[in-house]
Amino acid sequence: MSEVHQIPIPIINYIHLIERKESPYYDLLLYIISDMERNLKKANLNHGIIYTINPRQLKEEIQEKIPDKKLTPINISRTILALLYGSELRKGDDYYVTTSSGGRKNYHVKITKSNLSLLRMHL
Repeated sequence: MSEVHQIPIPIINYIHLIERKESPYYDLLLYIISDMERNLKKANLNHGIIYTINPRQLKEEIQEKIPDKKLTPINISRTILALLYGSELRKGDDYYVTTSSGGRKNYHVKITKSNLSLLRMHL
């Protein structure tokens, strides 16, 4: 992973967990990337789509598929950030983060074939 010195310490820890293919973090990212691929294929657009990840909603969605008490909305958020930092996607161009009035974060990723390749490469 490049430029690790600019990445916050908790996120660096998650990057290392992902590199070691530690469950449930690695499993979560496999699920997310597979879902991104399905959505891009379903949209059938050449210019890509914006894929939004809401950690709370994702937790509820995957609870049965990946039953692990470690998957809290905070850990899901950190896992997503570790993937985004590690994949060399550009903040602003390839992804952005929004915060609701209650402080909850949503992650918006521009899904193209090249961005999916970058994401997959860093798993």
